[in-house]
Amino acid sequence: MTTSEEIYDLLTLGKSLEQTIDGYTKSFSFNYIDWKHPENNVHHVCDEFVLERRNSKQTRRPDIVLFVNGIPLVVIECKRPDLNNALEQGISQQLRNQRNDEIPELFTFAQLLLSVCQNKASYGATGTAAKFWAVWKEEDHATQENVLHELINSPISDEFKTALFSERTQEQRTYMEKLWQSGERLPSPQDKAIHSLLRPERLLELIYQYIVFDNKEKKIARYQQYFAVKATLKRVTHHRGDEVRPSGFIWHTTGSGKSLTMVMLAKALVLEPSIPNAKIVLVTDRVDLDDQIYKTFHACGNKLKQASIY
Repeated sequence: MTTSEEIYDLLTLGKSLEQTIDGYTKSFSFNYIDWKHPENNVHHVCDEFVLERRNSKQTRRPDIVLFVNGIPLVVIECKRPDLNNALEQGISQQLRNQRNDEIPELFTFAQLLLSVCQNKASYGATGTAAKFWAVWKEEDHATQENVLHELINSPISDEFKTALFSERTQEQRTYMEKLWQSGERLPSPQDKAIHSLLRPERLLELIYQYIVFDNKEKKIARYQQYFAVKATLKRVTHHRGDEVRPSGFIWHTTGSGKSLTMVMLAKALVLEPSIPNAKIVLVTDRVDLDDQIYKTFHACGNKLKQASIY
């Protein structure tokens, strides 16, 4: 996990390098990923990605690995929907592969993990225990349904088919052609999870802004935290001149992750270019809650000052 955090900082913050030209030395930031412009990156998808187990000649083959600029950022395990506990089997496989005697090096780079089985899909981060894997729900269901229906039923070009089946058997191509010719279909939960979490602009946004390390535990936002932060950012950045920014509130329930929502919101505010030198003040109504939030921020690597209580 320590290495994973170091790699995350390197990927998101970049690296400062010095270059001397004509006797003048300047520092330049080298960024491995263009987080603001997804189209500037190179995206690859690889199935059955083969890795050797640590201290062994045996191999493991994660079903799908997504690469951005050659960096493996997403690992997906796919299970047949007719299996008993298919989703849980995928999660268990992800956790097994992270063990020290398996292929842990892959998961120091991976930022998002998925288990999918057509009718179900859940996600987590490196080290996320099985009970904390979550289901993503899109805020605008109707729009996503329309977009996905068009995407999954769009005609597939011969060029794409040639590339897709270049290393496949004729039986596999025949099977897929039969599926494609069977008529229109409705978006599945698997389709929705892939579209919500893995389309380039959303994937990079989630990794860059919505992952935190909480006392050596890696945590990625749940959907309600993501949309709460997005709504708050929209509210506080919508102002003109000297007008007072409109206020608002987020309603939380016990155990919904409000402390981490505050950490993610603070991170998003600091990263927002239209808010220079952002100042965040957290006011609580209970001493125990004040201590809890302070510890959460501190564990996530944020510098803050806790006000004295008189």
